[in-house]
Parts: sequence; structure tokens; C-alpha cells
Amino acid sequence: MKRSLILLLLAALLSGPAQAHKASDSFLYWQPAEAEAPGRLDIALTDLARTVSLDGDGDGQLLWSEIIARQDSIRRYLTPRLRAASGDLLCQMNWRMAGLTQHSDGNYLVVEFRPDCYDPAIVPATLRYNLFFDEDPLHRSLVITRIDGNDRLSVLGPNQQELSLVDNEGVWHTVVEFVWEGMVHLWIGYDHMLFLLALLLPAAVRREQGRWVVEDRLAVAVKDVALIVTAFTLAHSVTLVIATLGVIRLPIAWVETFIALSIVAAAVNIIWPFLGTRRYLVGFGFGLIHGFGFASVLADFMTDTSSRLIALASFNIGVELAQLAVVACVVPLIFVLRRQWLYQRVVLPAGVCMIAAIGSVWVWERVPL
Repeated sequence: MKRSLILLLLAALLSGPAQAHKASDSFLYWQPAEAEAPGRLDIALTDLARTVSLDGDGDGQLLWSEIIARQDSIRRYLTPRLRAASGDLLCQMNWRMAGLTQHSDGNYLVVEFRPDCYDPAIVPATLRYNLFFDEDPLHRSLVITRIDGNDRLSVLGPNQQELSLVDNEGVWHTVVEFVWEGMVHLWIGYDHMLFLLALLLPAAVRREQGRWVVEDRLAVAVKDVALIVTAFTLAHSVTLVIATLGVIRLPIAWVETFIALSIVAAAVNIIWPFLGTRRYLVGFGFGLIHGFGFASVLADFMTDTSSRLIALASFNIGVELAQLAVVACVVPLIFVLRRQWLYQRVVLPAGVCMIAAIGSVWVWERVPL
């Protein structure tokens, strides 16, 4: 019966979304001083290929000649989904396919645009963005507006599709936006959440001589979790900063592969503590790897922007707040259930098996061949 229940839980979890990877992003730049092409949009070819048929010969390789051949289709997709507004007037965009560029997760199409109502003396008041949200509600557009030499960083998503081009909302607006995006990034990051769960599952029990020993004091359990979360925080904060600022850059494919490996290792370590019993050291060590994963969202976006340190700190605070919210929900529940046979014999072993299995699937999917 126990074996059947574990297999049922494992199958249910594996039948869910197995993919966990870098979020779908675009990069939008607005510089009114560039009168000929004040706007630029970098679109991931993988995102665009899901909505516009780009691979003309079906060989799985996208060539510049194939993109140029489909430029009318690309324009038809973009035109109703990115518009400028000046008062009650909606302005269409004039598009130009400007080339290809590389971001951390692959090739992007560079599209320059100019609103047909644009006049350097009369700047449109807003941009309205609605790319890929129907296909991927987790998609985000990371926006840099550069006006009079000052950068402003913003994020557009399904719940915030309009960007003001005239209001200077200041530093506080950047802080609020990036704190929220840091929280969302952790909550929708299946790999980071799964790793955090692997660290929290044994919060109120420990493995000694082949059996589970229950922790009687909540303060000790909380202290243990606090040490783990703090160590993980410190470690990924370090690598998040150095990676985002360009001190060290690692290939995103290998970073994601090692993140998946860290999930497997953290799960196995619960039953067989081959990494040692000081789980805060495990949290610190693997936190260094996860920091590079967080940085993949910001590194390309923040190059040469004067506000990047504010956005970076705010994003990191958001990640930590989201992490603390998970801890606040999970640890009290684990402490209440820790003495139950169901938790020790079913929930904990099944959780370990599921986390290790999903992590193994992700390793297989992500490892560069």
C-alpha cells in the first residue's frame, strides 16, 4: 500500500510541468534622442517561432535569410501588440528588422521601431505591450527608458502592459517593481522552489542511525531553517551580484544543469547525508550555483544602466521575501506533522523520491550535448 501511494504521488507530479528553465523575456529599449529609431525590441527567436512560422526549410536552424523572408508575418504579429499612444491617438509602429543578437539564453531578433506619430518635440505618452502573453503568461518584457541621460528600469507583464514615457516615477517605482519581480521569479521558478523544499522537508526531523529522530523544540527547528535560508541567501546574493555586473559569466545551459543536479543532491542528502549533516553548508554551496540562475534574468538587461544596482538590490530583496514566505508557510506545517507516521513514512520519503526524480529529469533535459 505504501509503495503504491508513493508511486501514485510520483506519477502525478511527473505528469505536471516538467520543464523548468529561464523565463521567457524580451528586452525593450526606448531612447527619444534617437529620432530615426527611438525604440528597439529584442525578441527571443524561440518565442517568436512559436507564433510565426520562421523555419522555411524545416531543418531546425533559423537563418537570417529565413527571417527576412518572413518579415511581413513578423510585422503583422507585432503591429497590434506593441503600440504607442499620445492622448486618445493610437500610433502604429514602423518596423525594421535590424539583425540578430545574443542574450544569455540564445539568439534574439533585433527589431527597431518608430511610432508613426512620433515627433522629437512631441513624445508619445505611453507604450502598450502585449507580446506572447496569450501563449505564455509568465513572459516579461524588461524595459530601459533613457531620457536626458537618465535610465529608468521597468518590467511589463500580463498585469502591467502599459509603460508611461513621460512620467518620471523615480527610484521608488523601480524598487517596487523589482522587489515584486524578484518575488514572482522565485515563486514561478520550479527549480528554485523544489530545491528550497528539499532543504525544508527535514526541518523538524533528522536522520540518525537509520531512523528518524523528532525535534521537540520549535526554536531549534526554526534556528536550523534560519541558518539554511541565511546561508543560501548570502551565497546566491554574492553570485547574483558578480554575475549581473559581468565579473563572471557562466553558460546558462550549464548553470541550469547544475541547478538540477543540486536538487537531486539535496533530496538524496535527506535520506543519505553524503554531503554532511550541516545543511546550512549545503545551502551555501548550492546557493552559489543558484545565484547564477537568478542572474540570467538580469545580466543582459542591466549592462551599462545607471540604475542597475538599485534594481539588482530590489530584485534580491524580492527573492528573499518570497523565500521567507515559503518558509513561513511550510515550516509550521512540518513541525505540526513531524510526529505523525504519515509524515515520517509516506510524505517525507515520497517527497524525497519526487524531488530527486524531477531533478533527474531536468538534468537529462538540460545537459548540453
